[in-house]
Amino acid sequence: MSQSIEIDDRVTDELPLVQAAAGGDLSAFERLYLQNHKQIYLLCLRMTGRKDLAEDHCQDAFIKAWQALPKFQGKSKFSSWLYRIAVNVVLGHQRKYQYEVLADQDWQQAFEDEFAASHNPQQLDLEKAIAALPMQAKNVLILHDLMGMTHKEIGESLKIAVGTCKAHLNRARLLVRQQLTGDNR
Repeated sequence: MSQSIEIDDRVTDELPLVQAAAGGDLSAFERLYLQNHKQIYLLCLRMTGRKDLAEDHCQDAFIKAWQALPKFQGKSKFSSWLYRIAVNVVLGHQRKYQYEVLADQDWQQAFEDEFAASHNPQQLDLEKAIAALPMQAKNVLILHDLMGMTHKEIGESLKIAVGTCKAHLNRARLLVRQQLTGDNR
């Protein structure tokens, strides 16, 4: 119960910051940036699998948020709105360049370094399993299971049918399960 109170307090506390930032207050936006940067960066890292891209996309997301802030209506938490912007930045880049991430050993170490402070060994294994997924399956899994988006919302974002979204999610979950248990049937 205290968690929902904290969330409600945060929403209440962030609204004046959001309003001040929307009015051009750079220090208010800096505070919003400091409160949300790590989560946005980690989202971008999960989706891209590359530190350099994650940093670029995170920066782009905050720039787009700054530019769109006057349009923020406060119907959702600022962080939820910002997550959507970050997801759209990453997906737009993936569509434009149509790349598939191939993780190398340097990336694996950088990935572990990023998550080591906030994750236990089992969570690290899960993050690595997610990172190893094919791009479309990984995006669907992240958007559905980590971000709580519906199949319809994901379908619209990824420009795929709802049924295709469900198939990618099932495939992603199966591949993650196989990777974590070592069962490659």
